Amino acid sequence: MRRRENLRSASSRDYAKEELAGAAPAIAPSTLARSVRHKLRCPDAAVHALISHTFLEDLAMVLCVAAITTIIFQKIRQPVVVGYLIAGMIVGPNVPIPLFADPDRIHTLSEFGVILLMFALGLEFSVRKLIRLGPTSGFITALQVGFMIWLGYLCGRALGWTPLECIFTGALLSISSTTIVAKAYQETPVSERLRELVFGILLAEDLTAVVELAILTTLASGASVSASLMTVTVARLILFLVAFVGGGFIVVPPFVRMVVRMGRPETTLVAVVGICFAFAILAEHAGYSVALGAFLAGSLVAESGQAGQIEHLVAPLRDIFGAVFFVSVGMMIDPALIAQHWPALIVLTAAVIGGKIFGVGFASVLSGVGAKTSIEAGMSLAQIGEFSFIIAAAGLKTGATRDFLYTLAVAVSALTTFLTPYMIRSSIPIAEFVSGRMPRPVKVLEALYDSWFERIRNAGQPARDANSIGWPAAAIVSSAVLIGAILIVNELDPFDVTSTVASLEHLPYFSAGLYVDLFALLLCAGPTAAMYFASRRLAAALASRAFAELPRSGASAVNAVIELLQITILLVAAVPLLAIVQPFMAPVEGIGIIVITLALMIIVVTRSARQMQGQIRDAARLIATALRGTRAGAEGESYEVPGIGMITPVSVRPDSGGVGRSLAELDLHTSSGAVVLAIGRGDAEVVVPTGEEILRPGDILELAGSSAAVAAARQLLQQGQGQG
Repeated sequence: MRRRENLRSASSRDYAKEELAGAAPAIAPSTLARSVRHKLRCPDAAVHALISHTFLEDLAMVLCVAAITTIIFQKIRQPVVVGYLIAGMIVGPNVPIPLFADPDRIHTLSEFGVILLMFALGLEFSVRKLIRLGPTSGFITALQVGFMIWLGYLCGRALGWTPLECIFTGALLSISSTTIVAKAYQETPVSERLRELVFGILLAEDLTAVVELAILTTLASGASVSASLMTVTVARLILFLVAFVGGGFIVVPPFVRMVVRMGRPETTLVAVVGICFAFAILAEHAGYSVALGAFLAGSLVAESGQAGQIEHLVAPLRDIFGAVFFVSVGMMIDPALIAQHWPALIVLTAAVIGGKIFGVGFASVLSGVGAKTSIEAGMSLAQIGEFSFIIAAAGLKTGATRDFLYTLAVAVSALTTFLTPYMIRSSIPIAEFVSGRMPRPVKVLEALYDSWFERIRNAGQPARDANSIGWPAAAIVSSAVLIGAILIVNELDPFDVTSTVASLEHLPYFSAGLYVDLFALLLCAGPTAAMYFASRRLAAALASRAFAELPRSGASAVNAVIELLQITILLVAAVPLLAIVQPFMAPVEGIGIIVITLALMIIVVTRSARQMQGQIRDAARLIATALRGTRAGAEGESYEVPGIGMITPVSVRPDSGGVGRSLAELDLHTSSGAVVLAIGRGDAEVVVPTGEEILRPGDILELAGSSAAVAAARQLLQQGQGQG
């Protein structure tokens, strides 16, 4: 285990400050003039003539060039966002084309674009919808942000950067761009379920970025990050959100309804845009981003019930200033600096794309979303944006990082922005390809897992089982904190225990270090055991919500559910812990932990899938009884099979497009996310199907999956021959 390489050393920070000494801001006017003069070899007077535009000239140039690139990209059927980025490069200071706009002015205008884009997005997400999406989004964000911070740190270490630069790299790679995704989704419509999931994650990421900034700023100043600092930061954020949303909920919806009743679109537009900017300013003065304030303003306006009408009024403003925002991003692209740091650009871009697809997709599957939607969400979020610029700029300002990291953040953002529309377009066929080639036992397990999680989410938290969930959760968090503290203290070795052991036992320093490491691991055994048993108890409590009864006959299936929930809980605790501890460990140790964790996950999933297949065969008798009983009398009326979960019967009509087709050919799981557990035929026959089973008229298919998946499968099955 690597020892004593830690963040208490100020040498890396001092080195970064020396590198930054005398460095100009990224797009300062003097830098712009030097760039123009160098590329076009113009005299100073000519340079100033080129860049000394008025505000209107800058805006006219940006919009005219953007209009041309937009028309071209529409003609060739490519995303207009890519056209905006190219327009930014054309009018920017870094490409030798004699068209220039003042970057400072355009950046100021781009803030309007961010605010209006986020406000329009907030109109689609009322406060009630955000509260409903909160648990799932928070779960996914905790897992994938921790993974991305860990991955970004490892990339920085591989590139030879300082520990602080590696930490900043992990943080800026962890936050996707709400603005970019919102614009891409305008051009490429997606399902409502995917849209809600993605923007719920993005909002949770934005809130996480606020906490990251507070911690990173403290680290860069040389102070230590304590539990009290994190508690105060999170508490302050929660207090802000409660006051902001609570106060706005009382005032904004009634005010908007009153304005709309006046019947004057002009008045309505001015009023809601005024609310949008007022909330953005309040958020900025509170120390948060204008984007967060604008989004919450849109959510509060949506509570008025007039979101559709208001969105129609705001759309032209949103589109114009949104274009300016993407042009401003393109203006920051410097091909020369990108060429200089191309290896790092490739590494970080690959980390963003691969890490986001895996992190978001894996976390979404564990949250019960379904493999197809999870893959689509991961590919939609494979970019970084405005918050990453803020994090990189904070590192540059405090001297924690050198100026190349800000340049790389811009370059990675630009490159991933180029790729985002294509990633979203290709996500559906890729998700269908992956989902269609999953083994049937895994498909069955996934569909049942989704339905279990849906019941857990919808069960609420009765007062009677608050202790069964609260105490295990607290034990898991405290155990994780204790493990992290032991590992960090062991690596820092503030009392030089290793040297003391070496002198007392007359051992080589390396051997003494191994003994100290072993002792630290022994100390971790206690909290690790506590975390394991607490996670088991919490998983059992959650499983009890997924089933109305836990019969002995279904013990193997219930155990499979508990094992899956337990490893999910442990991952949510372990991945953020690994991200925090990794800077104090050797990279190979963190990689080893991830590999071991994935191997255990594969073993648990494989075993659980086999258990569920066996349980389904054993449950054929119960399903047959249900088919003959009154519970299956009503079409689509769900019932519970003990030890398996909720089953929904759907009959196959004679004119259905599925008649005469095999289950493998129909592939309901890929199309909807539901699976066929059994087929009822006649009065008594129940078939546990394989992929080769041919559907017949009058078959009753016993479907498992989330309510949305079952509804989609029913719609597919009941389509006529002409529609199929």
